[in-house]
Amino acid sequence: MNQTIDWIFTIAGAALVLLTIFGAVTASRKLFLSGIFYFSFLPIIGESMGYNADKAPIHILVIFIFITQMVLALPNNITYGPDNVAATKLSAKIALALLIINIAAVVFIFCLNSGVEARFGYYHAVIDLAILYLIIRRMGNGAAWLK
Repeated sequence: MNQTIDWIFTIAGAALVLLTIFGAVTASRKLFLSGIFYFSFLPIIGESMGYNADKAPIHILVIFIFITQMVLALPNNITYGPDNVAATKLSAKIALALLIINIAAVVFIFCLNSGVEARFGYYHAVIDLAILYLIIRRMGNGAAWLK
């Protein structure tokens, strides 16, 4: 990868991971989901740039997985509280899906010789930790992280 593009991906990824962490710590659903939503563009762009005929299926699979993550993390202005049981249960399932997608990305980067720089794997791991933080926080005090 071109060194300039690598720096752009590194800086943008770090900024979006920090946005995700800030959203998790401040319990801001919109900031948290915005960080994950915009971060999803990076693997899509990276896999599109790395696309070749030899490894086409894996590139396309990763692209579709992160398109799915984008759809799941799409930030919106809809607010709901703990009294809306369906939305609360659905948000837990969405968080679990985002957690699984990013765990799979960590495994893909670190264990499968994907050719992706390790720092991007660390970004996915930090996003996983932010999601776990919210899940534990939500289970711990019984309150939803819905502002």
